[in-house]
Formats: sequence, structure tokens, C-alpha cells
Amino acid sequence: MTHRPFHELLRDLPPVLRRAVHYSVVKCRPQVAPRPYANDWEEELYHEAACAAWIAYRTYDPHRGCSLFLWGVRVIGQHLKRFCDTVWTSEKHECDMPHDEETGEEVDFEDPAALEPFLVCTQVCIVQAATERLCEQDRLIASLYLLDGITEAEIAARLGVSRQAVNKRLQRIIRNIRTLLDAGGTSQCSERQSS
Repeated sequence: MTHRPFHELLRDLPPVLRRAVHYSVVKCRPQVAPRPYANDWEEELYHEAACAAWIAYRTYDPHRGCSLFLWGVRVIGQHLKRFCDTVWTSEKHECDMPHDEETGEEVDFEDPAALEPFLVCTQVCIVQAATERLCEQDRLIASLYLLDGITEAEIAARLGVSRQAVNKRLQRIIRNIRTLLDAGGTSQCSERQSS
């Protein structure tokens, strides 16, 4: 018998509730799977059933005249019905991906908006790497201005210099960063100019 990881979720449940989980999952006909869960529908049902079994365990009241098994089947069954209804309803609104007529392969659609966060993150990493090659004072000013978005006036106030001095220094820093990026990061920081 093969080891199924989702059965480990049931390990700490009372045996009666384990039976209730198996019974409820079988009633859901796990062999018929919606498209998004084509490969792991049974595992998904077991996860949901195990969560519901713990709810049944916590809410079980033996004084109501119902066995733990029947209570478990009821709670797990209701939970799985809600879950399956949600999944199958959303599956109805999905359509097959378009396929290339010649090759039969799925056609991919690029989403420029999805790529934007990755590009921003990449650019931030590139700027951070470039600022690491600057001298200490330039690195501080570059980080404050380029990465933290602090204005020239605020930087000047923090450093106790004029805004014009920060502006001149930033222009030089940006030139240095561009040089570093254009040269593949091999240039060294120019000597610090006096502000």
C-alpha cells in the first residue's frame, strides 16, 4: 500500500472520526474531479474533510443522543458539500484555454501588469547592488533618496548640509550608478568631492 501524505492529517483523530472522513470523501465521488484539481482532487477533499472532522470533534455533544460517527459524517458532509459546490460553480465559469491550430499547444497570453512587480523588484535589486559599490556617504544618500524615497531637503536636514549640496552630490551619485550599471558593475566609486 502506498503512503499518502494527506492521511497523516487524520493520524491524531479518533478512529471513529477517521472512518467518518473516509466515508464522507467516498460519498463525494473523488474520481470525478473538477479541472483545476484534476491531479489532486482526492487529496483536497481529504484536507477539507480532516479540517471539518476537527470541528466535529470540538463541537460534539454526547448528550444530544447522536454518535460521534454520525455527528462527524453530518459536519464533514455539510462542509464538503459547501466546498464542492463552490469549486464546481467556479469550474463552470472556466473555459478551455485556446490552442494553436497547427501545433495543438495552449496559447499563452502575456499580462504586462503581472510582470511589473518583478521588474520593479529587479530594478531595486540592481540599484541596491550598484549602491554597495559607492563610498559610505554616497551609499547613505543614494539609499535614502533612491530606495527610501526621502526628499533632498529631508536628506539635507539629516546630514546638516544645504539642499544644493545634496542635489549636486545626488547628480554625481546617479552618474556613478549609471556608469556602474553600464560597465556591468566593474567601475569603482569616484573620490568623494567636498560638499
